[in-house]
Amino acid sequence: MTKTRNVFSVTCLALVGLALLFFALPGCGGKRSVPGRPKTVPVKVTVLYRGAPVAEANVQFLPEGSGNAATGVTDANGIARLTTFDQNDGAVPGKYRVTIRKSIQVGGSNPADPDAPPVPATYREELPAKYAAPETSGLTAEVSESQKEFTFELTD
Repeated sequence: MTKTRNVFSVTCLALVGLALLFFALPGCGGKRSVPGRPKTVPVKVTVLYRGAPVAEANVQFLPEGSGNAATGVTDANGIARLTTFDQNDGAVPGKYRVTIRKSIQVGGSNPADPDAPPVPATYREELPAKYAAPETSGLTAEVSESQKEFTFELTD
């Protein structure tokens, strides 16, 4: 009986040890890179309009030539962390054309009334329209290991 209990205890201890090892290993070494995926660097973008931070603005870094775009949405302080592949992973080093847009829904369907007929949504732009298109924004950025913070002060 004692021998059976010892074998059972050793087996349980070994299984617990293996389970701990199995769950602990994925945490070692941080994020794993995906084969063939370009390396990204964390990018922080600050957006100001008329000297004040712009909340809930959509920021896009569009690569010059081919490549991967990076996007983000500003917080209450006008700060966006860009995402290319995984949330807040940043942008692939390179040259970008930048667009910034903030739209507010001013009309359309009322989700509070499910019986109301659908009405197409209408939006009001909160920033000058020129910043919404890469051809007219005039905004550029070059992301690198040493250059990963950008401030854009928008004007009328």
